[in-house]
Amino acid sequence: MMNILVRIPNWLGDAVMATFALEILFSRFPKAYFYFVGSATSIALFAHYPNVTTIEDKSKKARFRILNLYHLGKSIPPCDLGFTFQNNLLSALLLFFNGTKFRAGFSTEMRSFLLTFYPKKPKNMHEALRFSTLVESALHSPRLKNLPLQEVEVLPKLYLKKPPLQVNLPKHFKDSKIVGINAGATFGTAKRWEESYFAQVIGFLLQQNYKIILFGITNENEINNEILRHLHQMPNLNEDLLGNILNLSGKTTIESLIAHFLKLHFLLTNDSGPMHIASALEIPTLALFGPTNTKETCPFNAKNSHILSLETFHQKLPCMPCMQRTCPLPKDSTTFHACMRNLTPNLVITKLQSILSEV
Repeated sequence: MMNILVRIPNWLGDAVMATFALEILFSRFPKAYFYFVGSATSIALFAHYPNVTTIEDKSKKARFRILNLYHLGKSIPPCDLGFTFQNNLLSALLLFFNGTKFRAGFSTEMRSFLLTFYPKKPKNMHEALRFSTLVESALHSPRLKNLPLQEVEVLPKLYLKKPPLQVNLPKHFKDSKIVGINAGATFGTAKRWEESYFAQVIGFLLQQNYKIILFGITNENEINNEILRHLHQMPNLNEDLLGNILNLSGKTTIESLIAHFLKLHFLLTNDSGPMHIASALEIPTLALFGPTNTKETCPFNAKNSHILSLETFHQKLPCMPCMQRTCPLPKDSTTFHACMRNLTPNLVITKLQSILSEV
């Protein structure tokens, strides 16, 4: 049996965007066994996959990181093929320490001497296509010309297997249309739409008889609490309407997040990992973009996903996309975080109305 080692990206969104490339590997090598190494968050996406062992890379917390990485590599059976979807030197070291025969990764951080296949990282390309390009070009390289491949067409989209988990919603959510709200973004505050803006949109949805589920990781609890504070201050929302909100912030694992997403009719989200999960699950989505590059990280070939940014309204700012974790402009200036602040709730509600009428 062929063993294949893959260093999965640590960020949740990047890990989901890697699933097109992973699906190519699964299809080309249906009898292979896979070892996926990554952060606890990223490998949780694949914990229920058959013929896959997931391993958390804890070397960053170790006193001697490279030594810890060496032991991690040696703990995995020597692999025939290895791919790193990270761009750092350490991920290439992992493949090298494992003794992987064929090691593929982009030629970044002067790590080419550790790899056997190291093309330049493509520019101006969607991240999902970067990963798939690395895999496809590696598999058709001269070094692997005699490798038996299953030539199966893999459609260019994101792939996630549904976990074997059922979740129950409150009884009054039954037979209702449910909208998920993901107001966080782990990468940084620059990607986040304002809490008061989310509250205004949620208020509109509640008055249209939609049920609402708030999502977020534990350190995003305050974001959702702030949204709820704004909602409770709205005079047009009574307790009955506010009772149609389920706050799951800090209460989901990756597995249960996916299971809850499968209950949604629609998701409103920042550019984030959950946005890509929704894309993979083909959930209708409205994604709010500001400082990030829509060409590289937008929902990938997701026919039910819609992007909304100032660029959508031909109001793109000169600083977009800055790709910064926090807005670098002065906080007391009118231009501070304008890429998201100028994307007003009324603009989003208007777009929502046209989308929801078709859902």
